[in-house]
Amino acid sequence: MSHLFRRVSKNLSSFPTRSLSSRRSNFSTATPPYLLLGSDIVGDSPCGGKLVNFNLYDPKTQKHVKIENQTLTKELNESKWIGSSRGWLASMNKNDSTVHLSNPSKKKTISLPPLTRDKFEHLVNVSVSSSDCCVVAVKFYGSRVSLCRLGDSEWTRVDVPCPSFHSSTVIYSERDERFYLNNCNPDYTGPTDFTPTSNPGLLTPVSGYMRFPFSNFLEEMPEQEEETCLSRFKIQQQLVQSSSGQSFIVCWFVERFTDRGEAAPWGDTSYNNNNKEGLCKKTHKIMVFRQDEEQRLGPHTDDIGDLCIFLGDNEAFCLSAKDYPGLNPNSVYFGGHGSGFGICDLATRTISYLSDSPPPSGRMFWIPPSSA
Repeated sequence: MSHLFRRVSKNLSSFPTRSLSSRRSNFSTATPPYLLLGSDIVGDSPCGGKLVNFNLYDPKTQKHVKIENQTLTKELNESKWIGSSRGWLASMNKNDSTVHLSNPSKKKTISLPPLTRDKFEHLVNVSVSSSDCCVVAVKFYGSRVSLCRLGDSEWTRVDVPCPSFHSSTVIYSERDERFYLNNCNPDYTGPTDFTPTSNPGLLTPVSGYMRFPFSNFLEEMPEQEEETCLSRFKIQQQLVQSSSGQSFIVCWFVERFTDRGEAAPWGDTSYNNNNKEGLCKKTHKIMVFRQDEEQRLGPHTDDIGDLCIFLGDNEAFCLSAKDYPGLNPNSVYFGGHGSGFGICDLATRTISYLSDSPPPSGRMFWIPPSSA
Protein backbone atom coordinates (compact mmCIF):
# COMPACT_ATOMS: atom_id res chain seq x y z
CA MET A 1 0.00 0.00 0.00
CA SER A 2 2.77 2.47 0.90
CA HIS A 3 4.54 1.67 -2.39
CA LEU A 4 1.38 2.46 -4.33
CA PHE A 5 0.83 5.71 -2.44
CA ARG A 6 4.37 6.87 -3.16
CA ARG A 7 4.01 6.01 -6.83
CA VAL A 8 0.69 7.85 -7.20
CA SER A 9 1.97 10.87 -5.27
CA LYS A 10 5.13 11.30 -7.34
CA ASN A 11 3.28 10.93 -10.63
CA LEU A 12 0.92 13.74 -9.68
CA SER A 13 3.54 16.24 -8.63
CA SER A 14 5.38 18.69 -10.85
CA PHE A 15 6.71 20.67 -7.88
CA PRO A 16 10.34 20.39 -6.75
CA THR A 17 11.00 17.68 -4.17
CA ARG A 18 10.31 19.03 -0.69
CA SER A 19 12.55 18.51 2.28
CA LEU A 20 10.68 16.86 5.14
CA SER A 21 13.18 17.49 7.91
CA SER A 22 11.94 17.68 11.49
CA ARG A 23 12.40 20.15 14.31
CA ARG A 24 11.30 20.46 17.92
CA SER A 25 9.24 23.37 19.14
CA ASN A 26 6.60 24.35 21.69
CA PHE A 27 3.12 25.80 21.36
CA SER A 28 4.09 29.07 23.04
CA THR A 29 6.54 29.96 20.27
CA ALA A 30 5.01 28.05 17.35
CA THR A 31 2.94 30.02 14.85
CA PRO A 32 -0.08 28.39 13.12
CA PRO A 33 -1.20 27.21 10.67
CA TYR A 34 -0.21 23.62 11.39
CA LEU A 35 -1.58 20.27 10.31
CA LEU A 36 -2.22 17.95 13.26
CA LEU A 37 -0.81 14.54 12.28
CA GLY A 38 -1.34 12.79 15.61
CA SER A 39 0.18 12.40 19.06
CA ASP A 40 2.25 9.89 21.01
CA ILE A 41 1.86 9.16 24.72
CA VAL A 42 5.27 9.37 26.42
CA GLY A 43 4.37 9.17 30.10
CA ASP A 44 1.99 9.98 32.95
CA SER A 45 1.31 13.50 34.21
CA PRO A 46 1.01 14.44 37.91
CA CYS A 47 -2.64 15.43 37.40
CA GLY A 48 -3.67 11.90 36.45
CA GLY A 49 -3.55 12.53 32.71
CA LYS A 50 -0.83 11.83 30.18
CA LEU A 51 2.28 13.47 28.75
CA VAL A 52 2.17 13.47 24.95
CA ASN A 53 4.22 14.59 21.98
CA PHE A 54 2.17 16.27 19.25
CA ASN A 55 3.22 15.59 15.67
CA LEU A 56 2.54 18.51 13.34
CA TYR A 57 3.37 19.64 9.82
CA ASP A 58 4.34 23.30 9.30
CA PRO A 59 3.46 24.41 5.73
CA LYS A 60 5.47 27.61 6.11
CA THR A 61 8.79 25.83 6.66
CA GLN A 62 7.76 22.55 4.99
CA LYS A 63 8.97 20.65 8.04
CA HIS A 64 7.54 18.18 10.50
CA VAL A 65 7.35 19.67 14.00
CA LYS A 66 7.28 17.81 17.30
CA ILE A 67 5.76 19.56 20.31
CA GLU A 68 7.09 17.55 23.24
CA ASN A 69 5.88 16.75 26.77
CA GLN A 70 2.49 18.39 26.61
CA THR A 71 0.08 17.62 29.44
CA LEU A 72 -3.31 16.18 28.62
CA THR A 73 -5.79 16.06 31.48
CA LYS A 74 -7.59 12.80 32.11
CA GLU A 75 -10.69 14.21 30.40
CA LEU A 76 -8.77 15.20 27.27
CA ASN A 77 -6.82 11.96 27.20
CA GLU A 78 -10.13 10.09 27.14
CA SER A 79 -11.41 12.27 24.29
CA LYS A 80 -11.29 12.12 20.51
CA TRP A 81 -10.49 15.12 18.30
CA ILE A 82 -13.58 16.17 16.32
CA GLY A 83 -12.60 19.49 14.73
CA SER A 84 -10.69 22.75 14.76
CA SER A 85 -11.73 26.37 14.30
CA ARG A 86 -10.16 29.79 14.96
CA GLY A 87 -7.23 28.46 16.96
CA TRP A 88 -9.35 25.98 18.96
CA LEU A 89 -9.13 22.19 18.86
CA ALA A 90 -12.44 20.50 19.69
CA SER A 91 -12.64 17.06 21.27
CA MET A 92 -15.39 14.79 22.60
CA ASN A 93 -14.98 12.55 25.63
CA LYS A 94 -15.47 8.87 24.75
CA ASN A 95 -17.18 8.12 28.06
CA ASP A 96 -19.61 10.95 28.79
CA SER A 97 -19.69 12.84 25.42
CA THR A 98 -18.65 16.15 26.99
CA VAL A 99 -17.05 18.51 24.49
CA HIS A 100 -13.82 20.39 25.19
CA LEU A 101 -12.23 23.34 23.39
CA SER A 102 -8.45 23.57 23.74
CA ASN A 103 -6.24 26.42 22.61
CA PRO A 104 -2.72 24.90 22.69
CA SER A 105 -0.84 28.18 22.28
CA LYS A 106 -2.72 29.79 25.19
CA LYS A 107 -2.83 26.56 27.26
CA LYS A 108 -6.53 27.14 27.77
CA THR A 109 -9.34 24.55 27.86
CA ILE A 110 -13.08 25.17 27.99
CA SER A 111 -15.58 22.43 28.81
CA LEU A 112 -19.07 22.21 27.31
CA PRO A 113 -22.06 19.97 28.17
CA PRO A 114 -22.40 16.41 26.82
CA LEU A 115 -23.37 16.29 23.14
CA THR A 116 -25.77 13.40 22.74
CA ARG A 117 -25.97 11.74 19.35
CA ASP A 118 -27.25 8.62 17.72
CA LYS A 119 -24.88 5.66 17.66
CA PHE A 120 -24.60 5.81 13.88
CA GLU A 121 -24.56 9.61 13.61
CA HIS A 122 -21.21 10.89 12.34
CA LEU A 123 -19.78 14.37 12.71
CA VAL A 124 -18.81 16.55 9.75
CA ASN A 125 -16.99 19.46 11.40
CA VAL A 126 -16.97 22.08 14.16
CA SER A 127 -17.14 25.87 13.92
CA VAL A 128 -16.57 28.48 16.63
CA SER A 129 -17.95 32.01 16.34
CA SER A 130 -15.64 34.93 16.94
CA SER A 131 -18.15 37.08 18.80
CA ASP A 132 -17.79 38.07 22.44
CA CYS A 133 -20.57 35.62 23.26
CA CYS A 134 -18.81 32.59 21.80
CA VAL A 135 -21.05 29.93 20.23
CA VAL A 136 -19.89 26.48 19.11
CA ALA A 137 -21.61 24.72 16.19
CA VAL A 138 -21.25 21.00 15.46
CA LYS A 139 -22.53 19.69 12.10
CA PHE A 140 -23.57 16.07 11.70
CA TYR A 141 -24.16 14.10 8.52
CA GLY A 142 -27.89 14.28 8.10
CA SER A 143 -30.44 16.83 9.21
CA ARG A 144 -29.07 18.63 12.23
CA VAL A 145 -26.63 21.10 13.69
CA SER A 146 -26.07 21.42 17.43
CA LEU A 147 -25.20 24.78 19.00
CA CYS A 148 -23.91 25.65 22.43
CA ARG A 149 -23.04 29.03 23.86
CA LEU A 150 -20.34 29.14 26.52
CA GLY A 151 -22.10 28.82 29.87
CA ASP A 152 -25.15 26.97 28.50
CA SER A 153 -26.21 23.82 30.35
CA GLU A 154 -27.22 21.93 27.19
CA TRP A 155 -26.91 21.98 23.40
CA THR A 156 -29.61 23.43 21.15
CA ARG A 157 -30.63 21.28 18.20
CA VAL A 158 -31.21 22.96 14.84
CA ASP A 159 -32.97 20.89 12.15
CA VAL A 160 -32.10 21.57 8.53
CA PRO A 161 -33.57 20.25 5.25
CA CYS A 162 -32.16 16.94 4.12
CA PRO A 163 -30.67 15.84 1.73
CA SER A 164 -29.81 19.32 0.41
CA PHE A 165 -27.58 19.94 3.42
CA HIS A 166 -26.86 16.30 4.32
CA SER A 167 -23.07 16.43 3.95
CA SER A 168 -22.67 20.18 4.32
CA THR A 169 -19.94 21.66 6.46
CA VAL A 170 -20.61 24.57 8.81
CA ILE A 171 -18.59 27.79 8.89
CA TYR A 172 -18.92 31.05 10.81
CA SER A 173 -19.02 34.22 8.71
CA GLU A 174 -17.46 37.22 10.44
CA ARG A 175 -18.84 39.46 7.71
CA ASP A 176 -22.45 38.35 8.21
CA GLU A 177 -22.15 37.31 11.88
CA ARG A 178 -23.90 33.99 11.34
CA PHE A 179 -23.24 30.31 10.77
CA TYR A 180 -23.60 29.09 7.20
CA LEU A 181 -24.32 25.61 5.85
CA ASN A 182 -23.25 25.12 2.26
CA ASN A 183 -26.14 24.07 0.04
CA CYS A 184 -24.89 21.39 -2.36
CA ASN A 185 -28.10 21.51 -4.42
CA PRO A 186 -28.27 24.57 -6.71
CA ASP A 187 -31.98 23.95 -7.36
CA TYR A 188 -32.97 24.11 -3.69
CA THR A 189 -35.81 26.60 -3.12
CA GLY A 190 -36.70 25.87 0.51
CA PRO A 191 -36.12 28.00 3.61
CA THR A 192 -32.68 29.40 4.34
CA ASP A 193 -33.13 30.62 7.92
CA PHE A 194 -32.79 27.68 10.30
CA THR A 195 -32.46 29.61 13.57
CA PRO A 196 -34.89 28.04 16.09
CA THR A 197 -37.65 30.45 17.07
CA SER A 198 -38.08 28.58 20.37
CA ASN A 199 -34.74 29.89 21.65
CA PRO A 200 -34.59 33.68 21.26
CA GLY A 201 -31.50 33.78 23.46
CA LEU A 202 -29.47 31.99 20.83
CA LEU A 203 -27.55 34.96 19.51
CA THR A 204 -25.92 33.49 16.41
CA PRO A 205 -28.25 32.80 13.45
CA VAL A 206 -27.92 29.65 11.33
CA SER A 207 -28.56 29.97 7.59
CA GLY A 208 -28.25 27.99 4.41
CA TYR A 209 -25.74 29.57 2.04
CA MET A 210 -27.42 29.81 -1.35
CA ARG A 211 -24.46 29.50 -3.66
CA PHE A 212 -24.62 30.87 -7.19
CA PRO A 213 -24.72 28.44 -10.15
CA PHE A 214 -21.32 27.18 -11.28
CA SER A 215 -21.02 28.91 -14.63
CA ASN A 216 -18.53 26.53 -16.22
CA PHE A 217 -18.18 23.45 -14.03
CA LEU A 218 -18.29 20.70 -16.66
CA GLU A 219 -16.48 22.81 -19.25
CA GLU A 220 -13.41 22.72 -17.02
CA MET A 221 -13.37 18.92 -16.97
CA PRO A 222 -11.99 16.66 -19.73
CA GLU A 223 -14.68 14.78 -21.65
CA GLN A 224 -13.86 11.40 -20.12
CA GLU A 225 -14.10 12.88 -16.60
CA GLU A 226 -17.37 14.65 -17.41
CA GLU A 227 -19.02 11.35 -18.27
CA THR A 228 -17.92 9.48 -15.15
CA CYS A 229 -17.42 12.19 -12.53
CA LEU A 230 -20.45 11.24 -10.45
CA SER A 231 -19.21 7.69 -9.91
CA ARG A 232 -15.45 8.02 -10.24
CA PHE A 233 -14.94 10.78 -7.70
CA LYS A 234 -16.15 11.72 -4.27
CA ILE A 235 -16.66 15.48 -4.61
CA GLN A 236 -16.84 17.48 -1.41
CA GLN A 237 -18.01 21.07 -1.68
CA GLN A 238 -16.78 23.44 1.02
CA LEU A 239 -17.68 27.07 1.58
CA VAL A 240 -14.85 29.32 2.73
CA GLN A 241 -14.61 33.06 3.33
CA SER A 242 -11.57 35.31 3.51
CA SER A 243 -11.08 37.92 6.22
CA SER A 244 -12.09 40.59 3.67
CA GLY A 245 -15.42 38.83 3.06
CA GLN A 246 -14.69 37.12 -0.27
CA SER A 247 -16.63 33.86 -0.60
CA PHE A 248 -15.53 30.74 -2.47
CA ILE A 249 -16.96 27.28 -3.05
CA VAL A 250 -14.14 24.74 -3.24
CA CYS A 251 -14.74 21.37 -4.93
CA TRP A 252 -12.39 18.67 -3.66
CA PHE A 253 -12.18 15.59 -5.93
CA VAL A 254 -10.99 12.37 -4.25
CA GLU A 255 -10.65 9.07 -6.11
CA ARG A 256 -9.86 5.52 -5.01
CA PHE A 257 -7.53 2.78 -6.21
CA THR A 258 -7.02 -0.87 -5.31
CA ASP A 259 -3.64 -2.07 -4.11
CA ARG A 260 -3.04 -3.13 -7.74
CA GLY A 261 -3.49 0.44 -8.97
CA GLU A 262 -6.93 -0.14 -10.49
CA ALA A 263 -9.57 2.58 -10.21
CA ALA A 264 -12.34 1.85 -7.68
CA PRO A 265 -15.25 4.20 -8.53
CA TRP A 266 -17.10 5.61 -5.53
CA GLY A 267 -20.34 4.60 -7.20
CA ASP A 268 -19.33 0.94 -7.21
CA THR A 269 -20.70 -0.39 -3.90
CA SER A 270 -18.82 -3.68 -4.20
CA TYR A 271 -15.76 -1.89 -2.81
CA ASN A 272 -17.53 -0.43 0.21
CA ASN A 273 -17.29 -3.45 2.50
CA ASN A 274 -15.00 -6.34 1.67
CA ASN A 275 -12.37 -4.35 -0.19
CA LYS A 276 -12.33 -1.15 1.84
CA GLU A 277 -9.10 -2.07 3.66
CA GLY A 278 -7.21 -2.47 0.39
CA LEU A 279 -8.12 0.90 -1.11
CA CYS A 280 -5.82 3.86 -1.55
CA LYS A 281 -7.31 7.35 -1.88
CA LYS A 282 -5.75 10.38 -3.52
CA THR A 283 -6.77 13.93 -4.34
CA HIS A 284 -7.38 14.14 -8.07
CA LYS A 285 -8.05 17.85 -8.42
CA ILE A 286 -9.35 20.91 -6.61
CA MET A 287 -11.53 23.56 -8.24
CA VAL A 288 -12.36 26.96 -6.78
CA PHE A 289 -15.51 28.91 -7.71
CA ARG A 290 -15.65 32.57 -6.77
CA GLN A 291 -19.04 33.77 -5.52
CA ASP A 292 -19.68 36.90 -7.59
CA GLU A 293 -22.48 38.71 -5.75
CA GLU A 294 -22.84 41.43 -8.41
CA GLN A 295 -23.33 39.04 -11.33
CA ARG A 296 -24.85 36.32 -9.11
CA LEU A 297 -22.64 33.68 -10.68
CA GLY A 298 -20.06 31.23 -9.40
CA PRO A 299 -17.32 31.35 -12.04
CA HIS A 300 -14.39 28.94 -11.85
CA THR A 301 -11.15 30.74 -11.04
CA ASP A 302 -7.46 29.90 -11.13
CA ASP A 303 -6.53 33.14 -9.38
CA ILE A 304 -7.32 33.95 -5.75
CA GLY A 305 -4.41 36.37 -5.42
CA ASP A 306 -2.17 35.96 -2.41
CA LEU A 307 -4.76 33.84 -0.57
CA CYS A 308 -4.23 30.27 0.60
CA ILE A 309 -7.19 28.00 1.38
CA PHE A 310 -6.92 25.19 3.95
CA LEU A 311 -9.19 22.15 3.59
CA GLY A 312 -9.42 19.19 5.93
CA ASP A 313 -11.71 17.85 8.62
CA ASN A 314 -11.45 21.33 10.14
CA GLU A 315 -13.54 24.40 9.40
CA ALA A 316 -12.14 25.60 6.04
CA PHE A 317 -10.28 28.91 6.25
CA CYS A 318 -8.25 31.41 4.20
CA LEU A 319 -4.95 33.09 4.99
CA SER A 320 -2.90 35.69 3.14
CA ALA A 321 0.55 34.45 2.14
CA LYS A 322 1.82 38.00 2.75
CA ASP A 323 0.97 37.61 6.44
CA TYR A 324 2.53 34.15 6.74
CA PRO A 325 5.85 34.04 4.88
CA GLY A 326 6.62 30.62 3.47
CA LEU A 327 3.08 29.83 2.36
CA ASN A 328 2.49 29.48 -1.38
CA PRO A 329 0.00 32.12 -2.60
CA ASN A 330 -2.87 31.19 -4.91
CA SER A 331 -2.91 27.66 -3.52
CA VAL A 332 -5.14 25.20 -1.69
CA TYR A 333 -3.59 23.12 1.12
CA PHE A 334 -5.50 19.90 1.77
CA GLY A 335 -5.33 17.08 4.28
CA GLY A 336 -7.68 14.25 5.15
CA HIS A 337 -10.28 11.90 3.68
CA GLY A 338 -7.61 9.20 3.63
CA SER A 339 -5.86 10.95 0.75
CA GLY A 340 -2.80 12.25 2.58
CA PHE A 341 -1.86 15.92 2.68
CA GLY A 342 -0.54 18.22 0.02
CA ILE A 343 -0.96 21.42 -1.95
CA CYS A 344 -2.77 22.36 -5.15
CA ASP A 345 -1.26 25.19 -7.17
CA LEU A 346 -4.30 26.81 -8.76
CA ALA A 347 -2.43 28.61 -11.54
CA THR A 348 -0.78 25.45 -12.88
CA ARG A 349 -3.53 23.07 -11.67
CA THR A 350 -0.94 20.70 -10.24
CA ILE A 351 -1.11 18.60 -7.08
CA SER A 352 1.95 18.04 -4.90
CA TYR A 353 1.92 15.72 -1.92
CA LEU A 354 3.92 16.93 1.05
CA SER A 355 4.91 13.48 2.29
CA ASP A 356 5.78 10.21 0.56
CA SER A 357 4.61 8.23 3.58
CA PRO A 358 1.18 6.58 3.73
CA PRO A 359 -1.46 9.01 5.06
CA PRO A 360 -2.01 8.97 8.83
CA SER A 361 -5.04 7.06 10.03
CA GLY A 362 -7.99 9.01 11.33
CA ARG A 363 -9.13 12.55 10.63
CA MET A 364 -6.74 15.41 9.86
CA PHE A 365 -7.12 18.99 11.08
CA TRP A 366 -5.39 22.19 10.07
CA ILE A 367 -4.96 24.33 13.17
CA PRO A 368 -5.62 27.95 12.14
CA PRO A 369 -4.42 31.10 13.87
CA SER A 370 -6.86 32.38 16.49
CA SER A 371 -7.81 35.30 14.24
CA ALA A 372 -8.46 33.23 11.08
